[in-house]
Amino acid sequence: MDRLDGIAAFSLVVETGSFTAAAQRLKLSKSAVSAHVQRLEERLSVQLLHRTTRRVTTTEAGRTYHQYCVRILADAEAAEQAAGTLHREPRGTLRISAPDTFGWMHVAPALLTFRERFPEIAIDLRLDERHVSLADEGLDLAIRIGRLPDSPLIVRKLAASRLVLCATSSYLKRLGKPLSPHDLSAHACLCFPPLWPDGHWHLSSKQQNERIPISGTIVTNSAEVLRAGVLAGIGIAMLPLWAIAEDLRAGSLDLVLPTWSPPPGVIHAVYPGNRRMLAKVRVFVDHLARHIGRTPYWER
Repeated sequence: MDRLDGIAAFSLVVETGSFTAAAQRLKLSKSAVSAHVQRLEERLSVQLLHRTTRRVTTTEAGRTYHQYCVRILADAEAAEQAAGTLHREPRGTLRISAPDTFGWMHVAPALLTFRERFPEIAIDLRLDERHVSLADEGLDLAIRIGRLPDSPLIVRKLAASRLVLCATSSYLKRLGKPLSPHDLSAHACLCFPPLWPDGHWHLSSKQQNERIPISGTIVTNSAEVLRAGVLAGIGIAMLPLWAIAEDLRAGSLDLVLPTWSPPPGVIHAVYPGNRRMLAKVRVFVDHLARHIGRTPYWER
């Protein structure tokens, strides 16, 4: 910044022909402008200006250097204007990370109407079950589900992620419908590790809380694999309602122990916590929140 200040001071001295006039334009003292130019000359190890009591003129090196300074200052101003525009107007490439299954089921469908509203924003959507670092991956925001670690990121809740137990009617006819949480221990269960701490499922009903030991027939970090497994009749799964709402409506799956529920998760949007949040991030998060709705559309 000191170098750019020196370039600006030097350029104004050349253009006005006076340290006094340059100081007035920059709202600095004459001595401060002189110091800026002197430091610039010391850094370059060359004299840029001839100074007399009557006038200031450029040396040959000064004239050449001034031609470059004009371009540098013009580019700096253009860069500031472009950066300011990105904060004020939605444009550019929006880089999003989202969980694999939730991403293609619920984020991707929101992109069509978003692009219709904001055609100057290009989308780079990356689907991954990992919680990737926004800074390391060059991302603008991430959609995350579940408990979040402490971080400087801004967190906005988009919706609750209600969990249910489900199975196919054919599986329940074959092996019997559980009548209490303790009956689950005798069933083949499909497990998602974060929802299966220490090999147990946690269920609540009214004032009762149960911690049920479960043997995982299939254990995976993919909601889509769990969904495919439970639809194939392999066993009972604990899944978010957003993943299987259509299967329940279609009768492909039945609820198991519907009066008992696991602790719900939360769907969040997270993004860097600077005050000048990019407009493209703000409008997308607002759009996705409207797309999901106050009551998530998969629960209606």
